Amino acid sequence: MKLEKIQQDFIAAIFNTDRETALEHIEGDENLGAHQRLGIYRGSVHGILTQSIGDTFPVCKALVGEDFFDKMCDLFIDEYPPTTAFFSRYGDKFPLFLSSFKPLSTIPYIKDVAAFEWSRHTLWQKQSSEHFDFSIIETLDDAQQAKIVFHLSPTLHLIHSKYRIDLIWFAHQNHSDIKLEDIDIETEINLLMWKSKDSIKIANYENDNLEVGESSSENTIDNGSSNLHYWHFLKAISNNSNITDLATEFGSDFPNLLNRSIEDGWIDSFTCD
Repeated sequence: MKLEKIQQDFIAAIFNTDRETALEHIEGDENLGAHQRLGIYRGSVHGILTQSIGDTFPVCKALVGEDFFDKMCDLFIDEYPPTTAFFSRYGDKFPLFLSSFKPLSTIPYIKDVAAFEWSRHTLWQKQSSEHFDFSIIETLDDAQQAKIVFHLSPTLHLIHSKYRIDLIWFAHQNHSDIKLEDIDIETEINLLMWKSKDSIKIANYENDNLEVGESSSENTIDNGSSNLHYWHFLKAISNNSNITDLATEFGSDFPNLLNRSIEDGWIDSFTCD
């Protein structure tokens, strides 16, 4: 039998889709039967992956409790087994899994908390793009300029939620004096989250002002002046709206919004297919 077939059977057994086929390749003895040997491997793999998920989503773990979280991860791992050898890349489907996990129906905001934690996790791994020469725009003809699509920096994420997931997250940090019971959880928010040197910063664009919150040196909430209009402009860019559509949607505000986005470093390149 080919090694590849044996490996595929073993992987299927580890992730609980077909254990019987893999057992044909395992020899047991009087001390440990084939089922037991396979169970040891499965338990080890699931245990390591569960620990990795817990490290990535510590607030979600705190919200449901360690025992419930570990059992939930066991189901998640079977439904979404890893497709990469890098632990840092495993867990992107966790918010999706939580959104349809019926036992969590009484905690509807937990999937957004998971998305928030995944954004923080992935931002740590991002690097700013090299400096882009925007003067190239001047060399394009009118038809080319009309097709320009701007691209946001990979170190910036935009997050929308119907819940105060930012404060829920901060309430679980050691440095924070925010209490979970004091949070008006069902409050819609629009967040900017970005990596700045050795820290992750968060800005909440609520109505026309940025809300200021407590933070540590590694997790700060920006308190500069801004408005929700600016957040929607950046969101339109993230949705690949071209320059013509942006100018139509934002009208006379478009030039100022565009200049500000470039100056703030949120727009770091463009294409004009």
